[in-house]
Amino acid sequence: MNSQTATTKSEPAGCLSTKPYHHGDLHHQCLCAARQLLEENNIASLSLRAVAKKIGVSHTAPYRHFKDKESLLAGIAAIGFRELTTQIAQAVEMHSGDPAAQLLEAGHRYVQMVIENPQCVQLMFGGILPCDDTYPELRESGDLAFDRLKMIIEEGQSMGIFKKAEIELMALTLWSSIHGLSLLFISGSLDEAVAAPVDVHPLTTAVTHLLLDGLKSG
Repeated sequence: MNSQTATTKSEPAGCLSTKPYHHGDLHHQCLCAARQLLEENNIASLSLRAVAKKIGVSHTAPYRHFKDKESLLAGIAAIGFRELTTQIAQAVEMHSGDPAAQLLEAGHRYVQMVIENPQCVQLMFGGILPCDDTYPELRESGDLAFDRLKMIIEEGQSMGIFKKAEIELMALTLWSSIHGLSLLFISGSLDEAVAAPVDVHPLTTAVTHLLLDGLKSG
């Protein structure tokens, strides 16, 4: 893939670097180890036994906190949504009082997150986990991330920057468009569709500006 990005892959936010397990930290260590194994391999190959081996505990130890693989996957996805919420919050803080710039920054951060964590993002949005209240933490973290996006749009409307339209629909349009662009980046499909080398940052900027033009009033 020819897509370029200036940011290097980092440790998942909210996770400590892998280190020997110590009493009282098993739940957190399991999630961090599982997140790392997920990105190193794939969802299908992840198991509670593999997680136990990575952190150096008995193969039954993770079952104290996760009843099965699906509950472990739900925990990983919830971490992903919390990271996304944090990224959006940081975009807001970086561009205080400028909703358009906040959305542009959030778009860049979203694309970067997908590029660095494709397996986690697939877990978050791939229909692998139930969308009901089976895992309340997962549902709540996903709703919070979407609410953060809606808050930016709502502020833009109150300032007269964005048109008065259904906030949820506008947020969904932005999210789904940037998500789709992100998937094109990681799949390599853009390299086949576009003759020139694809550069992540300027293309994300261009697409987001087009989306913002549709949101702006007047």
